[in-house]
Amino acid sequence: MAQCVRSMEARTGRTKQRYASDGSRLVCGVVAVSKDKRKILVVESTQRKNHWVLPKGGFETDEATPEDAALREAWEEAGITGQITRALGEIPDPRINTSISNNVNIANPTTASATASPTKLLPNKSLFMFFEVNVEREESKWPEMNKRMRRWLTFEEATKCFQQMGRPELLEAVKRSSVLR
Repeated sequence: MAQCVRSMEARTGRTKQRYASDGSRLVCGVVAVSKDKRKILVVESTQRKNHWVLPKGGFETDEATPEDAALREAWEEAGITGQITRALGEIPDPRINTSISNNVNIANPTTASATASPTKLLPNKSLFMFFEVNVEREESKWPEMNKRMRRWLTFEEATKCFQQMGRPELLEAVKRSSVLR
């Protein structure tokens, strides 16, 4: 059986980014569960030190499925490989986009509309699609190893972390997983 060759270069930019019909950015991620189901893997945010997140990122146009995007993000951000065991569902971005539309057509945010109401809010920033992954390998070298640290947390530690950091979408994904409570 041939082995999959993984790139050591992480993708950047949003030129291939997919968007939902309402303009929300489609984001795929993983809840990476340890073999004993006692812990999940988190990675440090590149935006804020000591801010821990689940591996996730944009679903791109050259990826056949959201699962492909989620597994790519798990590799790039956390250096892990594994098998998706189940979909954890869609989670709308709980952060309200408070930007005013300013004549942006909500159905097609890239097209200006003279009839759009200036008081309408823009669509949610993102629509998250998370998948549970049983981790098979944790590599010592991965694309974002110089940008991010990774660490294993228990359910209690992860939920407390995501609550304190104001990340309800990550908290919801972990709650939907089979990690032991």
